[in-house]
Amino acid sequence: MHFSPPQQRVGQSAGQTSPRARRLALRALPIVVLAAACGDVRFIPSPYTPQHVELIYSAQEHLTVVRWRVTASAPVADTHFELLGPDGYRPIDFTQSAFPGGVIPCQDGRGACAQYVVRGQYTVAKDAKPIQAVHELYGVLPGGPSTTTTVPTTLTLDSFFAPKNRTVYVNITDDVGHAYPYDFPRPFERSMWDTSGVCLPDTPVDGPFEPLDNTGGFAPPTPLSELGTYCVATRPVPSDGGDSTVLKVRIATLPEVVKGEQQYEPPIEYSPVIYQVVLDLDIPVADRCAEVIRRIEDVTGRYMKGGGVPVYKLPTINLAAEDPLMPCAQVTGRTMPAAEMAQAVKQLVTTLPGKHQQYHLMYFNNIDAPLPIPLVTSIETLLAYMAGSPPGYEIQTYHWLFGPFGAHASEIVWWAYWLWLTADDNFEHDLGEYSATTLPYTTQFHDPNEPVDILSPEDTAKYAGKQIKICTSVPQVNPWATLPFQHVISDPSWQITVADPPAYLVSLPNHIVVETSHFVDSVAVVDYEICTNYCKNHPYVTASGEGEMNGWNTSYACTGSDY
Repeated sequence: MHFSPPQQRVGQSAGQTSPRARRLALRALPIVVLAAACGDVRFIPSPYTPQHVELIYSAQEHLTVVRWRVTASAPVADTHFELLGPDGYRPIDFTQSAFPGGVIPCQDGRGACAQYVVRGQYTVAKDAKPIQAVHELYGVLPGGPSTTTTVPTTLTLDSFFAPKNRTVYVNITDDVGHAYPYDFPRPFERSMWDTSGVCLPDTPVDGPFEPLDNTGGFAPPTPLSELGTYCVATRPVPSDGGDSTVLKVRIATLPEVVKGEQQYEPPIEYSPVIYQVVLDLDIPVADRCAEVIRRIEDVTGRYMKGGGVPVYKLPTINLAAEDPLMPCAQVTGRTMPAAEMAQAVKQLVTTLPGKHQQYHLMYFNNIDAPLPIPLVTSIETLLAYMAGSPPGYEIQTYHWLFGPFGAHASEIVWWAYWLWLTADDNFEHDLGEYSATTLPYTTQFHDPNEPVDILSPEDTAKYAGKQIKICTSVPQVNPWATLPFQHVISDPSWQITVADPPAYLVSLPNHIVVETSHFVDSVAVVDYEICTNYCKNHPYVTASGEGEMNGWNTSYACTGSDY
C-alpha cells in the first residue's frame, strides 16, 4: 500500500501542511489500521521521497557533492527539495549550486537523479536526514540517512600532442560531473604556454584561459617552440562565480617524421635472340629440297623469339649447296667456316648493350650416319673460337643438332639433340614450346658488397642534416656508411649527408642467364623514417603500440602509422 501521511519535520519547518493534505491523511488512516488487523503492513517510500542520499567531500576541490534520487520521473513536478542546515531545512535553489546541479533522468533509466554542490565540507549528525522533499499534495517527505565519503581527488588531467603536433588533447576525469547514474557535466577552460622546466601546481598560470570545447582538442600556439615543451592547465567553470581548482601538466611535442618505402630491384637484363641456321641436307628431289629449306627457315623465324627482345638472325649457311642446281646434296670434305662464323657473332655482340649474350647454332642433317671427321673438326673449332668472349661480354653458345640418331653418333657433345628426319616431324610444336618456356634468357645480378642508396639525390639534399633510420626490411639489410671508412652502422639512427648518402648492404638471389619460366624477380623492400624535428628526448608511440620515452634518435622502433 502506497501511503505517505504528513510527518514531523526535523528542524525548523519550511512551511505548513495544507488543509487538503491533512484531510487526505485522515481519510487514509483507517485503511492502514484495517490492513493492520488483517496482517502485516509493508510501507514503501513515496515516489517523491529522497533515497540513496550521498555526501561526497572532495579534499582536492574543497567542496561537497550532495546526491540523491527518487523513483518519480524527472523533473518531479509539484515537488521541491530542502537541505538541512544549522538553522533547519531550507529550500534548495539549484541555480546556487557551486557547479552544475538539478534534477534529471537517471542514466540507468530508473527515476530521477538530483545533485547539489556546496563549497566546503558539508556535514550532518550521524542519524540526521540531510535532504527532504516537499510535495504540494503529500507534504513533507523526509529522505533517508546519508552515506558520507571523503575522496582525495575528483579531477585528473592528462594532456598530449596528437601526431604531427597540430592538435593538443586534454583528457579530464571529472567525478563531480560524471558518476553513473548521475551526469552533470561541467564546462572547462584551458590554457597553454611554453616552458623549459616543470609545471608547478602552486605557480600562476602563464597565459589566458579559453573555453575547452567538447572534443577536448585545440590547436597549440604557433610557431611551436624550439624545445617543444609546454604546460597545459585546465579548470572547471563554476556556476556560482567562485574559485575553481586548476590542474597543470607538462607535455612535449612528438617527433615529426617523414615515412618512406624504398624498393630496390637489381637491373634485369633480357638477352636478345641470336641464331643461325646451318643446313646439311641430302634430298635428291629439287622441289622437296626447296620445300624443306623453306619450312625450316619459316619455323625457326617464327619461334626463335620471345619476351619482345630483339632478334638477330645471322645468314643461313648451306653446307650441301656446292652445286646451285642441287642445294641438298652432301659432299665429302664439307666443313663449317668456323673462323668467319665466330667473327660474325662477336662483331654483332659488341654492338649490343647487354653483357650476357647467347648464340643459337641450329644444325640440320637428315642422313642417319655419323658426321664426317672434317665437319666434326670444324664444329669443334667453332666452339673453341666461341669460348673466348669480347671484353665486357659473356657469350654462351647453344649448339643444336636436328637429325636422326646416326648423326648424333659423333664425338661432339651437343647442347641439345632433337630427333628429326624430315620437316614434317613434330618440329614446329617442340620449337614453339621451347620459345614459350625458355626465351628470352634473363639475368639479374646484385653484388652484395655494393651499397644501395635509400634516398634519391634530390631527397638526400633536401633532408641533409636530419636523422634517418630503417624500420623494417625484406630481406634483412645492414645500414652502411663509407665515411670516414666503410662500416656497418649499428646505431638506431644516423645523420643524412650529401657526401655519404644513406645506404645499406643486402644479399639477394642472383639469376645468371636463366630460362624465362624459371626467373623470379629479386627485390629488397625497405621501410624508413626521417625525423625532421623533436628527435631527442621526446616520447612517442611505436608502430607496435608501445610507448617510447627515451626519444626517437636512441630507439630502433619507428613511430606508429598515424605519425
